[in-house]
Amino acid sequence: MRRLFLPLAVLALAACSSEPAEQEDADGFADRIGQGGETSEVAKADPDAPNTAVPVPPAGADLTALQQLGDIGGVDLGPRDGGCTLMVGSEEMLIAAGMRDKALPGKAVVRLGGSLIVVDADMGGLDAIRTGTTFNGEGFAITVTPAAGEQQSRPANVTVRDAAGKTQSYSGNWICA
Repeated sequence: MRRLFLPLAVLALAACSSEPAEQEDADGFADRIGQGGETSEVAKADPDAPNTAVPVPPAGADLTALQQLGDIGGVDLGPRDGGCTLMVGSEEMLIAAGMRDKALPGKAVVRLGGSLIVVDADMGGLDAIRTGTTFNGEGFAITVTPAAGEQQSRPANVTVRDAAGKTQSYSGNWICA
């Protein structure tokens, strides 16, 4: 017993005497894991961007360049029975909602040019949103085409087309509740 106690006591003293580790800030952590200053292809959300929607995209904005949504706390998508989210990697790029009534269009929110924009879906209600639909905004349209099936999360392709015919495609997951 005495042979076991002595090594354990030495280890306990060594652990107690170690100095506390210096706290690392967020920039240091990002540098350490190799992400300092890097950006992904998807535009990062600006924490200072407004969280309320405007009726039209800002002048000069690239209407095909979806940006990460960020804070959408001030956006009203109206009454809803459910909805879906487009995730590109770990970033929310579009959130849609609708009612079960197929005679009603759904709504979605996207960020373009740093502004949140609410867009209207084609008729078909929540079912159309879940199975894929087109959302129309001022000068652009977004077509969501999820993989077939009834799973809560499915791969999806999204095409954004502006009024001049310029398009941009995104691939991600269409996650519905």
